[in-house]
Amino acid sequence: MRQLWISALATLLLIPSGALAGPQDCKPTPDRYAVRISPVGTEDTPRSRPSVSGERSFYQTLDNGWVFALQRTETGWRLGLFDGEPERGAVDLTQLTPPLRGAPNPRELFGWHFRNENNTGPNDGSVNAPQETRVFVISPGIAGTGGFKPSGGTVELDPNDGLGVLEITDYGLRNPQPGEKAVMNYLEFEACLYWPRPADETARILDVRSLDYIPEEQEIFGACGLDLRRQTLDAAYGPRTLGGDFDGDGSIDEVAQVRDRASGRRAIALCRAGTWLHAIGTEEIPGALRKGYVDQVEAWHWIHDVGDLPRRLRGFDLPEGDGDILILERIEKEAVAVFWRDGELDAQQMYRYVEP
Repeated sequence: MRQLWISALATLLLIPSGALAGPQDCKPTPDRYAVRISPVGTEDTPRSRPSVSGERSFYQTLDNGWVFALQRTETGWRLGLFDGEPERGAVDLTQLTPPLRGAPNPRELFGWHFRNENNTGPNDGSVNAPQETRVFVISPGIAGTGGFKPSGGTVELDPNDGLGVLEITDYGLRNPQPGEKAVMNYLEFEACLYWPRPADETARILDVRSLDYIPEEQEIFGACGLDLRRQTLDAAYGPRTLGGDFDGDGSIDEVAQVRDRASGRRAIALCRAGTWLHAIGTEEIPGALRKGYVDQVEAWHWIHDVGDLPRRLRGFDLPEGDGDILILERIEKEAVAVFWRDGELDAQQMYRYVEP
């Protein structure tokens, strides 16, 4: 039933249902955002889950200013995703979630949904209500409309709409007495929000991920002095170019991956300020950049400050250079920092665990 519900809504919204595996697999793609709702007030670990209890409500602000909310009601919580602060009249972007009339809506997380008609035991099908998996529509297009509400009970879904999936992992009920309505007073859950990226942003992401150099990049490095008859721009890992202020002079410097056409040996072309070319891996560099290392590199990182370091490299010492630092890494084996100091290239080994 869960996959049928997800698939049906995904089909209406032109979203591949396979891309919505649920909150456990909350990963963005080039064409859609994916935001996982995390615990509030506790450490967020891969095994921790958000929760809410008693008469409290749950709020979490996303990076784009939207607010995910579970607002307390008489018998449980009502889910919403607002384009601003809910108490200031923000629009609920989930309000087009069907059904708009009649049967309980997936955004309503009420205790009596999980009890039978007489409240004498678990729901045996006598109460028509969604259960642990709740799938809801996210309509970014109604943001800023000043309280948009659907009319006539009709739902007009848009290809730019997204989906949210909330999975109830645990709950507690109060008042499970025959003839009464059970009240949900504790809720633990996992949730992920998916919605499409703008087309131009998707194009930029795909371009960054591509290992194919474009003509403009060929022209930049050729103008900087790279002999394109002997060497070709050839990326073995992404992103294909990096850049910043490598030598600390305030001008933009760029690096690209290069392969010698005759020997197949690899190097890193460094173009400083569009004028001065250096071939990292072929010319002599003091320090720890041994011969042949660039041929073995599996990843590279441009470091402006410590916050740019990948998690696995945090805790290792960075050298002090005149500008930004380029790290060339054999993942989980060796990493070398290349930098500019006192008018020349230098290199320092960050770690080395195995022999080449």
